[in-house]
Amino acid sequence: HHLVLPIPHQGGLVITETPQIPPPELLGRRRDIRAYIGNPKFISSPCLKYMKDEFLLQVIFFPEDPWNATLIEEATAEYLEENPYAIVFTGPLDDSDGERQMGVAASQERTAVATFDWIGMYAALYNLEGMANQIVADTKARYECSASNAAALTTDLPAEDKATVLWAQYFDGYGWSVAECPTWDAAYYCEYAQHCGANLLSRPEGMGTSQDFGGSTLYWYLSDEELLELGKDAEYWIYASKTFQDVYEAKKELMDQFRAVQNRQVYDTQGQGEHAWHEQRLAEYDVVALDMCDIVGTSNPNPPLHKRRWFRNVYTEAVGYLPECNAPTEVDEPYIPAEAQCSPLEGGGNSGGNDTSTA
Repeated sequence: HHLVLPIPHQGGLVITETPQIPPPELLGRRRDIRAYIGNPKFISSPCLKYMKDEFLLQVIFFPEDPWNATLIEEATAEYLEENPYAIVFTGPLDDSDGERQMGVAASQERTAVATFDWIGMYAALYNLEGMANQIVADTKARYECSASNAAALTTDLPAEDKATVLWAQYFDGYGWSVAECPTWDAAYYCEYAQHCGANLLSRPEGMGTSQDFGGSTLYWYLSDEELLELGKDAEYWIYASKTFQDVYEAKKELMDQFRAVQNRQVYDTQGQGEHAWHEQRLAEYDVVALDMCDIVGTSNPNPPLHKRRWFRNVYTEAVGYLPECNAPTEVDEPYIPAEAQCSPLEGGGNSGGNDTSTA
């Protein structure tokens, strides 16, 4: 056996990536996160930040030499010697053969729904499968509610009349990374577009140049001219990064030719701050779907209206932030996503309800 554990697990968790934070938070097990291996600036969770400041969370990081694997390995070994029953969650591409390691590959799932279902693995460590099943069911109901609303609003629309979305961001030295959606479930952004009845522009085969960065996966990038050809007429542009303004200042002449820029319909992913998109967002895929449907005009138009939480209009909305942790009480409470209500259109199908409970 690679790892034999008493259940419920009592030895604490060591996380190595911030996407590993939301599942224990949803289950009310923040205090079981005892250590974090990595740069603490990437932690978005207000309660994890509080725990770090109160020395309830040990950080293994060397700011003066952050890429020194030997230092990190030695410090991790020392921590495990002092905490022999801890579990170290490794990433999908990391070595997970160590005696106290468990590989977490949630980030390798193609869809948001599949990624979220990994909460079951965390729950199994604490005999909380029933709680996890209820969270999954409630979240799925809200997700299906927004899908039903979007379907009701777009069923009779010809494909050419559906909203068009450009999903693209710029990487200095490489070019523009854009959506690739050969199927609706090829990536989470493809899933959201299909969910909301929108046309997401996908990189045509043969367009762009690729990089493998020493691995087996090819990453494709478009030139300025290719991006203009692909996306200049898109109604909406989602720029999944914090760098839109910097890139715009460098490429104003190019970007001013895009319809979405001209109409001020560009959205980035800083609705809850700089790093939360890669952390808290994973706990509320249903809310992200509501956001996407709101942007493309396929959310329920009747009150109460959904207030976007993750996608921020770069022209009219400030960079957001997560509220402070109501410590110490909130540390022990399950995380409940905000704005997680979906009101069904009459005749729109699944009721979904307004239930935001996770227990």
